Amino acid sequence: MPEFMIQLPVRWGDMDAFGHVSNVVYLRYIEDCRAQWMESVPSHWQDGETGPVVANININFRRPMYWPETVEVTLRPLSPGRSSIKLEHEIRSIPEKGSEATVYADATCTLVWIDKKKGEPVPLPTCIRDLAQ
Repeated sequence: MPEFMIQLPVRWGDMDAFGHVSNVVYLRYIEDCRAQWMESVPSHWQDGETGPVVANININFRRPMYWPETVEVTLRPLSPGRSSIKLEHEIRSIPEKGSEATVYADATCTLVWIDKKKGEPVPLPTCIRDLAQ
């Protein structure tokens, strides 16, 4: 699957007392990317009685981010299982001509599909599974 990408502005309020973007905000950027990717899936999976929950997030903070900047947040679906899928993320600068992007963080996120009422895992929808092929 090709990389899914969004651009997000770093906001003044994203910074912490040390003057750089708070580590919690990195997770929000990843969440925004994941939500927009899920909305882009050509299916009506959102209307059903099943849906995704985050089971695990692993993030590697590579470099600090500062305001003002606009960053790219990427997502690549990997490794679908019976009821889960792993997503690979990267937060990076928008490269200027002739230069490479600065990677601020990379992360993996595991989503598990569940029955919303029972809270139990159910098979991953085909429309989601197919995105990792």
